[in-house]
Amino acid sequence: MLREAHGSSEEQLGFVRRLLTSESYLLSEHLHRLDPEARHRRFGHDVSDDFITRYASHAGDFGNVTFGYFVEGELRAVAELRPDNLMHGSAAEVAFSVEKPFVNRGIATQLMGRVIRTARNRGLRHLILVCMPDNAKMQAIARHYGAELKIEDGSVIADIVPKDPDYQSWVGELLDERMTYLHSALDLQKRVRGSAEL
Repeated sequence: MLREAHGSSEEQLGFVRRLLTSESYLLSEHLHRLDPEARHRRFGHDVSDDFITRYASHAGDFGNVTFGYFVEGELRAVAELRPDNLMHGSAAEVAFSVEKPFVNRGIATQLMGRVIRTARNRGLRHLILVCMPDNAKMQAIARHYGAELKIEDGSVIADIVPKDPDYQSWVGELLDERMTYLHSALDLQKRVRGSAEL
């Protein structure tokens, strides 16, 4: 049975919120901070700084949803939900990236829970996660949420089937959305204050 994360037993360093369309630069900065191995895992191949800049500029395109894990106002991990147009709106690809100092803290599991709830509320029937065969952590997270895994073209493909939305999923997202703008403003203040102190 598909589960959704409502928290983690790990130490809570920060919190999850949706990135606003105007915050695509935060995604770019986060992806640029990834070490070469993490970049390779995120995109499945080596990518340049220019590629990352172009990629991040599309974060706010129609249908895309990006969730970030913020610590002291800084974006440290991301889950991206991008519709798969080939499946006529019934599926979306999901991808994760976590900066090295913040791995193994249950952050990706929290992000996955938020992505699944959003997928439910948008009527998506499949969440597709593609990862490298040696990425055991991401495969374990996918299995935690009931994914079926298969190997295709040298990659592991996980298919997560979200449940139908219900009152709890709708209200949860509504409450989180109301807090997104407040937290965005507070995060910006922290970043500005931090820059001023440098």
